[in-house]
Amino acid sequence: MPKKILFVCTGNTCRSPMAEGFLKKMARENRLPLEVQSAGLAAFAGVPPTSEAVQACRERGIDISGHLSQPLSKALALESDLILTMTVRHKEMIAKKMPELGPKVSLFSEFAGAGVKDVEDPVGQPLEVYRQVLSQMEDYLQRAMDRWRNLPAT
Repeated sequence: MPKKILFVCTGNTCRSPMAEGFLKKMARENRLPLEVQSAGLAAFAGVPPTSEAVQACRERGIDISGHLSQPLSKALALESDLILTMTVRHKEMIAKKMPELGPKVSLFSEFAGAGVKDVEDPVGQPLEVYRQVLSQMEDYLQRAMDRWRNLPAT
């Protein structure tokens, strides 16, 4: 049974869809049984990713052009095995709104073993900033490879 991973950011048009797309690619390449989704704490439903996010991912062989944003719902959170937030603030907001999620919620950088580091929001920034954010997330995804393989389903 695939393990369900949920990336969470603010608007679900930049960081979390890029992380979702990258992990889906890595899961396919490494034959990892993962089901990956993303959502935003302040997202409107049905908004496409920014053109810069699409371009930065396309340059890495990842297609997120069909992504449509979705707000984080309690149902989506409860059905996930692991929820990875882009910032400490995102993690705090989820803990406050849904304390029952407890150990399922982790800061992306902490899960990767990279310490407490936010993945800054590139929205409104040049393409180069999106590339930097994507490289940061790739580092976290690579660092977490063994954890992806051994993640227990709930």
